[in-house]
Amino acid sequence: MKEPRMIVNEDGKPVSVILSISTYKKILDELEELEEIRAYDKAKKSTDEILPFEEALDKFKREDV
Repeated sequence: MKEPRMIVNEDGKPVSVILSISTYKKILDELEELEEIRAYDKAKKSTDEILPFEEALDKFKREDV
């Protein structure tokens, strides 16, 4: 199958795309990686206090949340 295949409406305008599962999974993987990069960039810009994981976990347990 040649990718991507488009489904068009009565006016000939594309409304959907047909992808193979492997292409779809690749797109999902790329989106997940992009989300992680954006979260990392946001965290770097944050002025929130940064704690090591173990310390944050101890604090969380003490607050009994």
